Amino acid sequence: MKKQFLLLLSLCSTLAFAQSNRSTDVNRTATPKKNVVVTQKLPEKPTVSTKAYMDIFNSQNLINPKLYKQELDQTSGVSSQEFETGNAAYSAMAADDFEVPAGATWNITDVYVSGTSYNSNYPTSFKVTFYNNSGTNLPGTAIRTDNVVLTAGSISPTIPLPTPMVLPPGKYWMSVQAVMDYTVGGQWYWNTYTATSTLGASYAWMNPGGGFGTTCTGWNTGTVCVPTTLKDLQFSLNGTTAGICKTFTGRVSTSDPTQSPRVSRNGVASTCATPKTYPGDISSGNFHYKTHSITNTSGSAECVTFNLDNTDPDALNQLFLVAYNGSFNPANVGQNYIGDSGSSASGGLPVSMSATIPAGATVVLVLSEVTANSVFTADYTLDVVAANCGAILKVGDISGKQSVALYPNPVNQTLHVNGMNVKSANIIDASGKLIPVKNTGNEINVEALTEGTYIIQLQDKDGNVHSDKIIKK
Repeated sequence: MKKQFLLLLSLCSTLAFAQSNRSTDVNRTATPKKNVVVTQKLPEKPTVSTKAYMDIFNSQNLINPKLYKQELDQTSGVSSQEFETGNAAYSAMAADDFEVPAGATWNITDVYVSGTSYNSNYPTSFKVTFYNNSGTNLPGTAIRTDNVVLTAGSISPTIPLPTPMVLPPGKYWMSVQAVMDYTVGGQWYWNTYTATSTLGASYAWMNPGGGFGTTCTGWNTGTVCVPTTLKDLQFSLNGTTAGICKTFTGRVSTSDPTQSPRVSRNGVASTCATPKTYPGDISSGNFHYKTHSITNTSGSAECVTFNLDNTDPDALNQLFLVAYNGSFNPANVGQNYIGDSGSSASGGLPVSMSATIPAGATVVLVLSEVTANSVFTADYTLDVVAANCGAILKVGDISGKQSVALYPNPVNQTLHVNGMNVKSANIIDASGKLIPVKNTGNEINVEALTEGTYIIQLQDKDGNVHSDKIIKK
């Protein structure tokens, strides 16, 4: 029988294998999705090279800007492909890491990968999987898998996701695997490249069936599995960054209400991808707190990120953030628990958490002191970040005792404030520029503003500050 050869590497390949029959906390497991067929635009004019063709192809089908990229000149590639049943032992997966920065939430809409193939039948089907980072700095729990079918084969595809992949701050991994029979299109390789230093961690690789004869039947560092390869893969993530929908500013004081006890800090922040169970409570005593509330007015669940920055210069003055569904009971701090920041914000070191808010639900955010009767000398800032800002409305407690409402919003000329006696008001535009506005008591004249979205900051005579988003029409 005639033998055929399967290469683990492209270009500078060093391994070939012949065969005679070619044909924590709570983690959420991935739910594979059914195939999604994507229609793409093809270049209409002839090109002088494959690269020129792919440049035009990607520009025509790339809708959103890059959030992250690792793209340089091609050097070599590593196999990342799901073969037919007869060759399943050679199916392999590659993945590389990336990091969503603090204070941001990414809405990834499509993924670009640079590939190589020595067959004119390019793959049309790709499997894209996002993972949390594991404790060993490798792909951990799978967040989501999408099977995307393109209408035209591509060696270096831009792969639209059926729905945006929403990720809060943190480190993640992404795997792209071509799904193609060897007898139809041969092999596809994910390109690596030379870099002066590794971007994050070295890429990861595994060959569960062991067909390539390496020790990497589970995730391992790529350069360990395939020693002759380079350290990074070529890809980009495309989409948008979710903006700050709401901002709360305040300061916990000894005149605020108290809770007893307080929620335990276990060092693990809640995320939409990985919800956590209630970690228990700790410490007897009375702990002062402030509350803020938001409501998801949309008809679907929303992943919302909360970024808490405690600017108090005394590192012993710490704040802890906990989210509750609907209401907060200071006598039973485990009741209605949704999630928490895992650790406390102190000394200018912020903390972040995210939670999925059901359609129509209200979430109460509780900021409590970690040490009873702490005396804070600086304000905290709590940013609410979401992809669909228009759906997130603020209920707006500024002292744990009173609520603030702004109306009408959107506003054309006069904005009315209910719930606080306004001493001064400022407007911040999208560029961060401060725009003073005039207020007469609880009426604020915004007629001079151009159409758009702004943050308004209100202060009362006691120094309490309330921030909110307004839309000028």
